[in-house]
Amino acid sequence: MKKKKQFTEIITASGEMIGIIDNNKEIERFVKQLDIESWNDMEQLPEDIDLVYSYISYEVIDEPIFLQDGKQLVHMSTLEFYISSKGEYIIRDYNQEFEAIARISEKAGRFLNAPEDLELNKNITAKDILDGWGLDFYVPNSDIEKTDDTEKARYYEGETSFTEKELLKTSKEQKIQFYGADKNMLLNEIDDISEIAQYLNGLTLNQWEYVDDASNPGEVECQIVRFMLSRDNKKELKEMYTQILYKSNGNYYIEEIIPGEYSDRGEFITHYQVSEEIAKYILSYIETASN
Repeated sequence: MKKKKQFTEIITASGEMIGIIDNNKEIERFVKQLDIESWNDMEQLPEDIDLVYSYISYEVIDEPIFLQDGKQLVHMSTLEFYISSKGEYIIRDYNQEFEAIARISEKAGRFLNAPEDLELNKNITAKDILDGWGLDFYVPNSDIEKTDDTEKARYYEGETSFTEKELLKTSKEQKIQFYGADKNMLLNEIDDISEIAQYLNGLTLNQWEYVDDASNPGEVECQIVRFMLSRDNKKELKEMYTQILYKSNGNYYIEEIIPGEYSDRGEFITHYQVSEEIAKYILSYIETASN
C-alpha cells in the first residue's frame, strides 16, 4: 500500500514548536483519540477561553478526484485547542473551506492537553518536510458572486470543464452509474471516457451553489456513483463519490458523499442547490436508458 504523505505540527499558544507527528500509525491514533463523534457543535468561540495548543496538519492530495490539473498539492488544516474558565475543552477546526467549533469530551480534551505523550519527532521542522516535498499548497478556486447587497453565494470550487486527456490523467478507467431513488436497480452506466467528459461538462458545475446542509430533504430523484481506479490497486475500480439528487419545496439539491476512506476524519458530505435545468439534464441519463 502506498504510504500517505502527512504530518502534524504541534505549537504552543506562545508559538513554540513542541514537535511533529510524522508516523502514520501515530496520526491514526491521534485522530481516533479526538473522539469526533462526540463533538457538540457551537456557533462561536466563548469569550472566557485560553488557547493552549495548535495542531497544524499537512497532507499531500494525491487522490485523482481531488487533483487540480493532475498536480499533487499540499492541504493544510488547523485544530486549535482551548480550555475555558469553567474547565471545558473546546476546539476550533478549520481550513480554507471549512470551520467547526465544538465542545469536546473530557477524554479528548485531556489527550489534546498532553502532547508530550505522543510519539513526536523533535529533530525536524515543518519547513524541512515541506521543502522535501517541493509541492505547492492547495488553494480553492474561489468563484464567489454577490446575490444581493448583504450576502454572498459560494459556488462549486474545483474543475468545471473536462477533456478526455485530463480525465485519463486522473484515471485510465472510469465509470458513472445512474440509479433510481435507491441503489437496488442500476438504470444506466457510462464507461467511455468521451461520454464521461460530455456528461461532466453538461453538469455546469460553476452554477452549483453551496448550501450549509440539506434543506428539508424531500423525494430522492436519483443517485449517481462515480468510480475510478484505486490508488492502491490500479486494476480495481473504487467508488469515489455518490451524488443524491432530490427535490424539496420546489427546489433541487444534490448531496455529495465522499467515502470515509478518502478522509482521515470520516465520510465527507457537501450539499448544493442546482437549477431545474441541471436536474433535468442529470435525469435525462436515466430517462434515455429507460426508453
